[in-house]
Amino acid sequence: MIKEQKDAHLSRAMTTYGDYLLRICYTYVKNWTVAEDLVQDTFVKYYERMEQFREEASVKTYLYRIAINNCHSYLSSWRYKKIQVIDFWGKFISLSDIPEREVLENEAEAMLVASIEQLPIKYKDVLLLFHFAEFSLKEIANLLKLPENTVKSRLRRARQMVGLILMEEGFEYGSDS
Repeated sequence: MIKEQKDAHLSRAMTTYGDYLLRICYTYVKNWTVAEDLVQDTFVKYYERMEQFREEASVKTYLYRIAINNCHSYLSSWRYKKIQVIDFWGKFISLSDIPEREVLENEAEAMLVASIEQLPIKYKDVLLLFHFAEFSLKEIANLLKLPENTVKSRLRRARQMVGLILMEEGFEYGSDS
């Protein structure tokens, strides 16, 4: 493949899938700057390996797999773990400066995100790909190299686990609390 073709493929992929990849990376790392870096790394890897892409899956699926692998690598890195500790203590120390109303704002959304973050990675992947990246069950099965029924089971279990976590936290569906 000549350089002009590779550049055109990369440009088309960035335009088509850039926002989706950014959102999926953000759901993993919860930091827009880091998510942007991970998406950029995803496109660099795609460009470098473009000749190896056999088109057995769609470009979208291929890019999402690279992005998810990048997110997993980042989340298991020492750098991430160090940042988490620093952020925790920073929030803990400055909590007294935040007005009560601001803390309670968007409580349901925060509880949902926290419950999803508690899931084991195999359930978290399926839930995020289905609900946030809007992949079909078949696409998720191809992406994760799993049988479609396994994907269905993991999605069902992930939803159940999130529901149980939310119930334990005192969240009631349809209530204001």
